[in-house]
Amino acid sequence: MSAPQAASGVSTAASPAAAAPVLSVEGFSLTFDAKAQTNLVEDVSFSVAPGRTLCIVGESGCGKSVTSLALMGLLPSPPARIVSGTARFEGSDLFAMSERARADLRGNEMAMIFQEPMTSLNPAFTIGHQIAEGIIRHRKLSKAQARAEALKMLEWVRIPAAAKRLDAYPHQLSGGMRQRVMIAMALANRPKLLIADEPTTALDVTIQAQILALVRRIQQETGTAMILITHDLGVVAEVADDVAVMYAGRIVESGPVEAIFADPQHPYTIGLFGSVPSLERRQGRLATIKGAVPPLQLMPKGCRFAPRCPFADTRCHEQVPPTVSFGAGHKAACWYAPIEQTMGATQ
Repeated sequence: MSAPQAASGVSTAASPAAAAPVLSVEGFSLTFDAKAQTNLVEDVSFSVAPGRTLCIVGESGCGKSVTSLALMGLLPSPPARIVSGTARFEGSDLFAMSERARADLRGNEMAMIFQEPMTSLNPAFTIGHQIAEGIIRHRKLSKAQARAEALKMLEWVRIPAAAKRLDAYPHQLSGGMRQRVMIAMALANRPKLLIADEPTTALDVTIQAQILALVRRIQQETGTAMILITHDLGVVAEVADDVAVMYAGRIVESGPVEAIFADPQHPYTIGLFGSVPSLERRQGRLATIKGAVPPLQLMPKGCRFAPRCPFADTRCHEQVPPTVSFGAGHKAACWYAPIEQTMGATQ
């Protein structure tokens, strides 16, 4: 089934890569502790254009989900406090908007798919009611019209027996179908930006593949810009156009997915790739990254990855590394980058 009629106004004539960003984040820093010496998220910058997918990747606790919730305006303040930076959505700074203006954007021009649909869907209301609620809020349709739109969305995301599922409750659906419902709900008002936070983590491999295929198809049909939060490099390889590797609240490497996979330049990125199992015959044990992401109170003074990095020296522990550009949008924040050239010179 093609995209619902209201989405057909999206033009695909221009190259998505050449289009102006839907969202551009610059120098974003955030803290939950006003007395802390460092910020939980520090000097984060990235952008995403129409029709493209930016994957923000990193292990648990690195700040991926907090960043996405801040962009959606879903963090309680206090304790959350934006220290610095801008997040321009089609030219308007999200962080400078009133709560009313953010609420008008949220679920309308910006939407989010959460990690666990069973806790995100309201168990007391039917699927049809929950999809229609957002449509009525933002598009001012009648209940009957909103219900008809909800049915179209369920058919669009290929829910079997969609008409019957309208009156089903979340607990009556499988995990895969609940996630499809979340996607239908997020896309019901044809948002220009979709943020998906670990949308396939709780699903088995077969259903995960179906959901990823669905997301790719929908994006091709609508031209929606997407930020996908994940720690799964297999998912990144499957759907990403661009990648931002995040560690301890900072982006340590970013660029086109081909460059990141073919020539990773930050030791953390290299460590992530080294820990991924391969279908090919393996020699020895998988690589591991020793240690854990430091808590906010123990963030290192210099490079935040230095305590776990096999290449770290005194400078790495004392000074924040510069961001080195390798062309074509590929960047890494490391004193040793480009790593092959620098390490070769020191041997």
